[in-house]
Amino acid sequence: MTAPTTLSRSRFRFLCALLFCTGMTSLVFQIIWLRGFGIILGSTIYSMSCVVTVFMLGLALGSFLMSQLLKRGRWLAAHPLAAYGGVELLVGLSSLLVTWTIFTHQGFYLSLSGSPSAPLLQLLVTQFTVCAALIAVPTTLMGMTLPLVSQLVTDRRQVSALYGINTIGGATGSIVASFVLIYYLGCIRAGAAAAAVNGLIFCASLLTSRFFPPVPAGAGDEASEGAPNASVSAEGRLLSRPLLLALAVFSGFIALSCEITWTRFLSLCFGNRVYVTSITLALILLFMGQAARMSSALLRGPNPLWRILLYSCALTLISFSAAFLLERHALQATHPGLVVLFILVMVVFPATALGLLFPLTLAARPVGIGNPASWVGLVYGFNTLASLVGSLASGYVLINLIGSNGLIAFNSALLVVSVLGLVYAFRQHFRTSDHVLAAVAGLGFLAIILPRSAEVPPVVDAERALVRSEDAHGIFSVVQMDEGRLRVLNNRTDLVYLYGDPITQYVQESQAYFPILYAPQLEKVLNIGSGYGITAGAFSRVAEVRSIEAVEIVPALVEHANLFTPGNHRYFDNPRIQVHVTDGRHFLATTPERYDIISINVSDPYLPGSSSLFSREFYEMARDRLKPGGVLAQHIFGPDIASLYHGIHEVFPHVKAIPAYGNGLTLIASVEPLQPHQREMFLRQYDEGRALFDPIGLKDGLAGFEKLVTLGDQRLEELASRAPEFQNSDDMPTLEFRRLPGKLGLFYSNN
Repeated sequence: MTAPTTLSRSRFRFLCALLFCTGMTSLVFQIIWLRGFGIILGSTIYSMSCVVTVFMLGLALGSFLMSQLLKRGRWLAAHPLAAYGGVELLVGLSSLLVTWTIFTHQGFYLSLSGSPSAPLLQLLVTQFTVCAALIAVPTTLMGMTLPLVSQLVTDRRQVSALYGINTIGGATGSIVASFVLIYYLGCIRAGAAAAAVNGLIFCASLLTSRFFPPVPAGAGDEASEGAPNASVSAEGRLLSRPLLLALAVFSGFIALSCEITWTRFLSLCFGNRVYVTSITLALILLFMGQAARMSSALLRGPNPLWRILLYSCALTLISFSAAFLLERHALQATHPGLVVLFILVMVVFPATALGLLFPLTLAARPVGIGNPASWVGLVYGFNTLASLVGSLASGYVLINLIGSNGLIAFNSALLVVSVLGLVYAFRQHFRTSDHVLAAVAGLGFLAIILPRSAEVPPVVDAERALVRSEDAHGIFSVVQMDEGRLRVLNNRTDLVYLYGDPITQYVQESQAYFPILYAPQLEKVLNIGSGYGITAGAFSRVAEVRSIEAVEIVPALVEHANLFTPGNHRYFDNPRIQVHVTDGRHFLATTPERYDIISINVSDPYLPGSSSLFSREFYEMARDRLKPGGVLAQHIFGPDIASLYHGIHEVFPHVKAIPAYGNGLTLIASVEPLQPHQREMFLRQYDEGRALFDPIGLKDGLAGFEKLVTLGDQRLEELASRAPEFQNSDDMPTLEFRRLPGKLGLFYSNN
């Protein structure tokens, strides 16, 4: 019986180049869409999970559809490379259209995205519908590409290698999108560049289609039919079609579930900038893609497939055990070398080992498959669908219930089950080394992973922590500092300056009194980013303010608000204050209310999500949500303070300021000239302002506060004389991708 023909090296490399570009453009679009939907649906963990879920669902649907079409479509089976090129052209055109409409018709999609105050399930269904309506078509088309290209390959090892190259292309796309395309071109033009690459793929595929005839039916089975020895036949009986599909489901679920925790652990080690997210995704995809390439070499080796699977699962368990032993020292950064070692054993090695599972499943076609490409499409679809379930279950439910360590332990338990299954099925073929490896893996799970599964990853020293909790938003910590001050972190980001420090009380209460002084009316106030609740509490101290809405995106800050009393004046008990736990920009965009004052407390303009509160579109939205003469208040600071000032001034022509935190300013802005409308109220009702200003360290009451306004006016004159270095918009998010000065500027901003 003749051996199956294998593509020549040059033709195989050509297909690898095409699949690399396909993976790269897909990830470029995914990163652009994540940013766009963060604005439309809100920059929360749930909206991000929604986008990833719809993305994976589209890939699965496309793979299933193509597996069926290849069975029935004669033209597709006869011209797979030309069909692949046509699909890629449609991917580029549809993805570019989606990108353009996301960033140019935000108001329309915001009107469809649901109220943030709606029940969570209703909100998720609404957001899922909006997301699916926009990206279902391009993602379904993306899922069709790998089954089409695999129609050209008879050697099962080459199928795994193609998948690996496609994944490495995705890793490259993650880096290119953040470090080059969005930074220099903006989101829409970055999408146009990716679509242009899709167009080049179409041209190359069409021109070379005649050199790539489809695989003859049944060619993929020939090697399997000639396997005579007992070990291989025993493996063949176990690795049946149902079991291989189960393995595809298993590997997809674990990979995406672990990816959620890997992303969190890497952000804890690396930092809090948008570049960290891109680097994290690139690292995971790179090593999983490299594992897929390794699988083709392993299949040529002497070990049977079951032993490779056993080693992958067992070594992953051992690696997780070592990571748990290093966790405290690495996350508290006691030594840089331990941080690197922790990343290797928690992320790099497991990603590589787990990355072997799916490509090996692709390669292990059961006997009797007439169309190898149809089998690839089916396995790819099952794997992607399981990835979707893993992302949903872990991101929405498990991370809240059991935390990062618990999620690693949960997936470790699944790996233990697989190891036990392999031990039982192939016990007659086990060598001593196989038994030892399985025993060590099981011991590590029982002695190390299980006992530490309930612990919150120790970002801070537990002895100094008043609160350490974890949910889908991150690891929340409140740390006792000197002189009774508190430091509050989410992961490694300082959410607010130290509670209990006099400067914190002054700045945050001033962010209420300053706009109150200049607002014509005091009926309704919105406080975005309530944090400790000091600003919301300060608003409540002025009896003339009738209604206050406080919006905070981090639930734990609201849950532990009692820790920040008396500084926040127990705002959470005040009947005039309504608290919303959601994304502030999305809340402002979807609320029908109009406000006399909008006060924005954001700790850092460079953080993902936070930077969208400094864009031109946000200021235009805030202007439209203000009543006539209404006032916007916002704190600005940092190396780009002049550009931040100009960004506000372009939308609000009238701006005033007071000093804040030494190097920053608290601004108020309005479309109408700013006059101290409430000056008489301060003088008459609040003892010439002393009742409000003396407790925060300002002497002479209102007179002392007005001296600060004079200092602020002088500072604004200096900022106005400096030309802005950039303009920050939703399409051109310069702040979020800003290259900050200093060697850690790409990773950390406020700490």
